[in-house]
Amino acid sequence: MRGCGSARRAVRIALLTLTVPLVAACAGTAHPSAAASSNGVLSGTIGGNAVALLKTLRTASAGTVVSSGTGYTLYWFSGDTARSSACDTLCIAQWPPVTGAPRPASGVRLPGRLGTITHQGGVVQATYDDHPLYTFAGDFDPGDVGGNGVVQFGGTWHAVKPG
Repeated sequence: MRGCGSARRAVRIALLTLTVPLVAACAGTAHPSAAASSNGVLSGTIGGNAVALLKTLRTASAGTVVSSGTGYTLYWFSGDTARSSACDTLCIAQWPPVTGAPRPASGVRLPGRLGTITHQGGVVQATYDDHPLYTFAGDFDPGDVGGNGVVQFGGTWHAVKPG
């Protein structure tokens, strides 16, 4: 499987340069939040189900952040509003939305408001404190916060902080 991990990194590098057709280069091992929807637009899921499990995670560089149930940092985008995502098809390739109704993982208490919006193509996207949630294709491992502070697609990306 190590060879497949190398291909996975090549795919992520390709995603960062927006050559999206390479997503399937390593079947079954793409970033855990990236999935193709029926209309071909990338959308995000957490663990492949319709419920976005959220938890907190302590990172060295960003402090405590909200993460997926599998430990991937979640982000919000300054270009979004409480009711809509400004992340279009090109943006989604690098910032897959977290889809489904969010809820805290077992035993986790999150002080912020959980909710949803309707994203492109009718996809239900999770929100936290009125911010649509995303993962970052450049985060290769759980706990990475490589997207924090990135200025891209007309706004700034921020790791989600609890409360």
